[in-house]
Amino acid sequence: MGQYGINVNMLFGCLLQTTDASKATPDIVFDLIAQSTPLRRVITPEEFAAAILMFLSPYSRAVTGQNLIVDGGLVKG
Repeated sequence: MGQYGINVNMLFGCLLQTTDASKATPDIVFDLIAQSTPLRRVITPEEFAAAILMFLSPYSRAVTGQNLIVDGGLVKG
């Protein structure tokens, strides 16, 4: 799609705290995730959205074909 000025990228995240999908998740699960990440916390929906905004900004105009893992370092990929 690059020939048409379209960059194609993907964002991957883990369990996000405070979403409808995670509201039934016990706090112990979030604690285990936080302990397993270099940042020692669970990513929020706002932080995930910020990564999306980075791809929408002019700063990423030369980035295409990438998968950005937004999980605080949980997945070493």
